[in-house]
Amino acid sequence: MTRTVVAVVGLSGVGKSTLLQKLNEGQIFRHFQASVLIREQKAAMNEMSAQDILRLGNIEDNQRLLVEGFKRATDNMTGLIVLDGHTIIDTPAGIVVIHPDVFRDMGVSRFVFVYEDPAVIALRRAGDSSRKRPLRTEDELREQQEMALICAFRASIALGAGMRVTRATDFVDSSKAVIE
Repeated sequence: MTRTVVAVVGLSGVGKSTLLQKLNEGQIFRHFQASVLIREQKAAMNEMSAQDILRLGNIEDNQRLLVEGFKRATDNMTGLIVLDGHTIIDTPAGIVVIHPDVFRDMGVSRFVFVYEDPAVIALRRAGDSSRKRPLRTEDELREQQEMALICAFRASIALGAGMRVTRATDFVDSSKAVIE
């Protein structure tokens, strides 16, 4: 059996993880969250990390850990593998763009960009007390979402990978965006 790696990307708070968990109730694919892989790789290296520390730490180091953690977690795995991640990271120092090589190093062959109305993203972020995200206005979220989409598009071109764009509210209904 072959291996296909799909990167499902979008802003933090757009609903990627929730949607992927719902879509994968039938265990159709292996789902990996970038933040979990980074934390697990740090733990494997005896570096403790809380969820919110990820955005405050060195993003380049985190992306190296992501690639190492992804390779470790998916070693010898076949079938459909879905990475739940980001093309930009909102840090206290500003936006950091994730270089396409990070996706290349994980063998990504397809991107699915998930978007939503910035007002909905703002509400989700405000209602999620499990982690602290930078407070952003709807206009800032709109700009970030556009930037994230452009970065996903550029990464797909750099990798020669396919790309689909889907609204979060349509994601489960258009599950072919991930599966096919």
